[in-house]
Amino acid sequence: MLSASSWLTKDISIAIYPDGFVHGLLYEMIREFTWFFGIHGFYIFQDIGFRFMNNTISNMDAWKAGHGSLNILSITFYEMWCASGGCGGTLSLLICLLISRNPSNRHLINVSLPLAIFNINEPLIFGVPVVLNPVMFVPFLMTPAVDYVLAYYATLWHIIPPAQQLVGWATPALINSWLATNGAFSAVFFQILLIGTGIGIYWPFLRYMEKRDYKEIALPCGKKRFVPLKGNQFQLTVPGHREAESPHHYLSEVNEYIEARRHINALQNSGNFVLWFQPQITLDERKIVAMEVLLRHQSDDGKITPPYFLKYYERIGMMPEVDFWVLENAVEVIHHEFSRFPGMTLSVNISPQTLLEPNFLSVVSKLLRNTLPSGWQLEMEITESQKVKEPQQVIEVLAVLRQFGIKIALDDFGSGYSTLSYLTQYELDKIKLDRTLVLGLAREGGEAFLHHVVQLCKTSGSIVLIEGVETEEEHQIVQNCGIHLAQGFLFHRPQPLSQLCELLETNT
Repeated sequence: MLSASSWLTKDISIAIYPDGFVHGLLYEMIREFTWFFGIHGFYIFQDIGFRFMNNTISNMDAWKAGHGSLNILSITFYEMWCASGGCGGTLSLLICLLISRNPSNRHLINVSLPLAIFNINEPLIFGVPVVLNPVMFVPFLMTPAVDYVLAYYATLWHIIPPAQQLVGWATPALINSWLATNGAFSAVFFQILLIGTGIGIYWPFLRYMEKRDYKEIALPCGKKRFVPLKGNQFQLTVPGHREAESPHHYLSEVNEYIEARRHINALQNSGNFVLWFQPQITLDERKIVAMEVLLRHQSDDGKITPPYFLKYYERIGMMPEVDFWVLENAVEVIHHEFSRFPGMTLSVNISPQTLLEPNFLSVVSKLLRNTLPSGWQLEMEITESQKVKEPQQVIEVLAVLRQFGIKIALDDFGSGYSTLSYLTQYELDKIKLDRTLVLGLAREGGEAFLHHVVQLCKTSGSIVLIEGVETEEEHQIVQNCGIHLAQGFLFHRPQPLSQLCELLETNT
């Protein structure tokens, strides 16, 4: 039995020992193939590797002594030409991930890039993954195979010199080809060519896998975002312990994701998103002092739709992208359209999701690098009707926004979560009372209740504005309750930018 095992090992070693073009290619392919199962081929065939290393050293020593010529195939040949970034030529794959539009690759890139510089690619192989992944394993085999063939014949035809000395396997790409060939620029350029060839091989497979596993969702700005899929269904993060959720609940979650995606795609295909504005006025003089930015959808036939669609973006976690687009365009409007109307405030709604976005403050800081026109202030409205998951973090974010010179307003006060605690937790410049308080005026005691709410809000030091004033009677009552600012159809309806500019000309 032992004799048979030794014979088999010896027979395999003879078949794949890299002593010529065919055997050398077979040796490379078998070593790469073992990675499909997560096994490093070097350790399986290390006896061949040690023998090959000794022969490489002997050949190089003989050449340096003037005896014979250098072999094309050597340990350095494989490490230099077939393993840029690690086995499988995965430096090319890493570059593909870098140029891919899929943000879900960022974490993998951050982990893999420092190691890939030194040809360590296990995080990349298991992270993409290549292991047990037939789609990505094809280019994982093809890339070193193509590199082998090109490098072999380029050396045979004296386009590049053979490796003249051993270089450590962890030596970064380009540096290893420079050192191994004693500074031959042709070798460095050839290695760049091979890396580019690898990119061309990996790219279509990576794009196929992304299209299979992710869905591109349109944003209001026309950009795309990748949302993960699982077997043509959206992958969901279901709150709580997953094992405690019923199959019916999970199916409902899946259907909500699919429904949200369908609505978003339909909106993107049928028109564009535009900004509208609703003025905020002083109740005594009816003078416009501020405007709230409102997102609308304008269909191809000109129909304007209110923002019912925001719930779909919120459902799939894309509210930060929506808010960033609105904020960026609102600031641009201040600079280019409103600069001739000094001394006003532009108010932008910011969702709780966006407040907790890691790059939110960075985005705001960049937008405010150009100072706003004289007398203009930017105000951000946080929606009280939506529950804030991380109140302490929100407090810290709002504090930084105030340092930027941004005013903070609490929207929809009286209609949602933890109403009173918001007054004590957050430092607010303005409180916007919800229209439900206006509707309550029709009930007995409604005016007295509104009066007490106004006084309570004023104890926080905030300016009070009421929304939804639609009749002169309501106007008079809210003014009697001590409110000085209002927003509602009685004064001005939401309107496009051109109409608002005409109105502001009259207002000033």
